[in-house]
Amino acid sequence: MAGRTPGVDIAVGWLLRAEPAPGTALAGWDANPDGAAELAAGLAWDVVHAPTALGLEALDMLRYGGVVGPALVCVPEAVVSVLVPVGSAERWPGLGPQATGVHATGLGGALRVPLPSQTYGPLHWLIPPDGSGLLTDPRRLHSALRKARVTTVRSFG
Repeated sequence: MAGRTPGVDIAVGWLLRAEPAPGTALAGWDANPDGAAELAAGLAWDVVHAPTALGLEALDMLRYGGVVGPALVCVPEAVVSVLVPVGSAERWPGLGPQATGVHATGLGGALRVPLPSQTYGPLHWLIPPDGSGLLTDPRRLHSALRKARVTTVRSFG
């Protein structure tokens, strides 16, 4: 895997805790043209997905308010994905009919992720994992997405 440093190795190891077959993920990072591997959701983390404008606004709110865990963006799909604790997907309350595109993925789902050092390109980390296991609090994320929905409707609606 190109671009590895000791810090990246720690983060890669943490990400691989989510994968029942770590060798498959390692091969994916090496072999796929986009440098991404598909990792299982629901084992080490769940994922909340939001449209880009909404997700970026919510992440900004969370950053100003304190600690936020790993998040990535898939530019071609216009989706921001935020890692949250296991079990969050099954309890995700949704944001109402105006928040189309916001949903959670848990056990049985998957997420394509680049190496933690990938911070630019079509699929990249906005907040890379550092290997510490820090995840975003789903209640704080839900609140930020609700507030961001109002902001983005005013700005883009």
